Amino acid sequence: MDDYYYPGERKTIFLGKEVKKYHHTLTGIIMPLLETGFTLTQLIEAYPNEKDLDIPGMKDEMRRPMMLMIRAEKKQKVKKSCR
Repeated sequence: MDDYYYPGERKTIFLGKEVKKYHHTLTGIIMPLLETGFTLTQLIEAYPNEKDLDIPGMKDEMRRPMMLMIRAEKKQKVKKSCR
């Protein structure tokens, strides 16, 4: 993975077509969620199915995760009761 610590817009070739993507470090994605009261409930690094590896360019997608999918839930604030 080239220039990992330089976030921002990038253009790349994906399955033979030029696409625009936005790179972020893992720290840049996760820490703002945790700092604002979210709890991570799921994290998936997507990769191609074995049957799709015959598609031109798909084997190259095994070099690093194709994408990162995160599920996060906002923590509920505890309400204090008035007496």
